[in-house]
Amino acid sequence: MIRFSEAGSDSVILRLRRSVGLNRTPTMRILSLTTDQELSQLRKTILEAAGHEVVALTSEKEAVKSASSPEEHDVVLLCHRFPAATARQTVRLLRHNHPATRIIYIVHVYGEWPEVEADRYVVGADGPDALVRVLEEIQVEPAS
Repeated sequence: MIRFSEAGSDSVILRLRRSVGLNRTPTMRILSLTTDQELSQLRKTILEAAGHEVVALTSEKEAVKSASSPEEHDVVLLCHRFPAATARQTVRLLRHNHPATRIIYIVHVYGEWPEVEADRYVVGADGPDALVRVLEEIQVEPAS
């Protein structure tokens, strides 16, 4: 298992690229939302290495604006670091404006389940491979 603490290393990124192929066409368009800029960049690097196109935002205002925009995303990753009120508002806007978009809420640790409606929940402490695995599962599931 790859942990986030080691995920920024070149060897981990190379391992991810080898497992999915270096020159693959992006498989999903992902919007990643967190208020932590370092975590945002790390998540973007990992998901792009896994073959996805990623737009990463770290501002609450940008998140709400993006949820209201006509731009489509297959998946939105919503991090536990976003304030709950902003997360709920973002989810409401996404459900209204983009009903086919899947929402994955990333919680920090087990037992921390937010009052935010999402299609799936991922425990951030499980590392980036858990997130990549959930994204792979979502790709083969029919949209609800």
